[in-house]
Amino acid sequence: MAYASVFLIITNSAPAKNVLGAINGLGQTSASVAHAVGLASATSLFAFSKEHNVLNGNAVYIVFIVLTGGLRWLGSQLPDDIQDRDE
Repeated sequence: MAYASVFLIITNSAPAKNVLGAINGLGQTSASVAHAVGLASATSLFAFSKEHNVLNGNAVYIVFIVLTGGLRWLGSQLPDDIQDRDE
């Protein structure tokens, strides 16, 4: 559900129809990079918190909760109205 919502927002952000391909390509690339970086950093943070017993190995979850709150605020800053594109 979130993946489809993000790409609907990305598609609606295109100022004209002739740049939809470039906007979608940039969105796909950004999502792939974020996915790779997110998985690597989450795994490393989990291993670090377990190995060094930071918050009994649960520090990764505190980081995720803070990150979720920040991203939720960032998502609330998106505009409510969708602009009309030139045909």
